[in-house]
Amino acid sequence: MANIAQIRHNLGMNRALAALVGMTLVLSLTACGESSKLYPSSKKEGVFFSVPTNWNLLSTAALNKYEKDTEDPKAEPRHALVQWQIAYSTDPKFKVSEVFNLIAPSQPLVFARVRELSGKERNEFSYNSLRDVIVPVTKIIDGEVSGTPDFEILRDEEVVEKGARGLQTTYSFSFEGVAQTFNQISLMANDRTKLYLFVVRCKSECYSKNKKEIEEIVSSFTVQGAK
Repeated sequence: MANIAQIRHNLGMNRALAALVGMTLVLSLTACGESSKLYPSSKKEGVFFSVPTNWNLLSTAALNKYEKDTEDPKAEPRHALVQWQIAYSTDPKFKVSEVFNLIAPSQPLVFARVRELSGKERNEFSYNSLRDVIVPVTKIIDGEVSGTPDFEILRDEEVVEKGARGLQTTYSFSFEGVAQTFNQISLMANDRTKLYLFVVRCKSECYSKNKKEIEEIVSSFTVQGAK
């Protein structure tokens, strides 16, 4: 029969082991929680969002280089106004060119951008301007732009963030015979100096299939404003 000292020793070891197991479990759960998401952000611009860890990155540097290399040198350099931009996709082989054209990606693509507004834009930018940042939504609705089959607005709501306000507009249309859906947030800084753009898009069939995940990503987009 074990003596009292041995029992106390064994109890002490068991408690230590239980504590260690408990701590390991907590750390494992925490690690799982943290590793399930990526949190792209710009601290300078006060912007962040989340995407699953298995999504693939195109960096700010890669996007900037593409825009600079493909921009008309005679036009006013738009890339000079860009403060931060980043893109993600579930497609491991997606290219920078896919971010900057209207061809529908077959897998979800996320694009976030912060850019300065020009002096003229600061005076003239409206909610319609925000809707039209990528696709001329209001002009299509007003019949000023033709050749956009099956255009439909699915959602158009005001968004108010700590550092900016604007619109979330979800719309679909066909381009080159392929239907695609955009979930777009476009906001203007409270001092009207910056535009915050966030969009997730893909073929409409892809969008419907991944709707829950896409909406979670869009809802994570947060603008606290530049510091």
